[in-house]
Amino acid sequence: MSEDFFAGIHQENVSTSSGECALPILYRDGGVVGLMYRVPPEKVAPLIPDQAEFEPFILMGKAIVQLVVFEYRDTSIGPYNEVALAVEVKRKGTSPSTWGALVNARTQPNYGSTFLNLPVTTANACAAGKEIWNFPKYVVGINTEFSEGQIRAEQQGEFRLTVGPAGWLETKGIPFVLMSTKGGKVVRTVVETGHPLKWGGAGQVSLEILGPGPTSDNLVKLGLAEMKPSFVWRSYAMRSILPQGQEQA
Repeated sequence: MSEDFFAGIHQENVSTSSGECALPILYRDGGVVGLMYRVPPEKVAPLIPDQAEFEPFILMGKAIVQLVVFEYRDTSIGPYNEVALAVEVKRKGTSPSTWGALVNARTQPNYGSTFLNLPVTTANACAAGKEIWNFPKYVVGINTEFSEGQIRAEQQGEFRLTVGPAGWLETKGIPFVLMSTKGGKVVRTVVETGHPLKWGGAGQVSLEILGPGPTSDNLVKLGLAEMKPSFVWRSYAMRSILPQGQEQA
């Protein structure tokens, strides 16, 4: 892919307890796999950290939960791995367009993904996520193997994931729209992406719980190990730009 995706980006340093972090963070190369589940809303709502601000976004009677594994091979804060357990949410009392949320989430200011857990493998990534966006990060071992035939990931002591090969469908990447709260304010962060996505393999997923932990405990509460995902998406050449985010009124 062309380097034009990162052209014109100006970074500015933000201080964290782990040192300076240049924003936006640039993700130049990596792998990502995402599993999308439809879960009863009554299982999801009690797990949302900021229940005063957010509630599950309902699609055909179910809440949408995603388990996403990232293998960041080249970033402006160094290589690391990450797992995201996320819920699609809307701000309480709002009615974002379902079609708009599915097709172009950046156009829906009251819609996005909020994290239940966001473990990472390095201290600097953890400090940046917690202190800049107030994301629920913690440091843990995460081993990943990305290949065309199979993707494997294991979060130390918590879970093991195996995903089979993708199907035939390929699309352009879509932005990650993230919602969090910090200092009593809602923060909305649009992460632009510059990679293609491959879809498929939902029937070839194995999710095994290895033991207790912040992420695996929520996987158990949601019942994801006993479910098959509705969709699986992935990229073997992930590129994205993570900005600071904007406080919402």
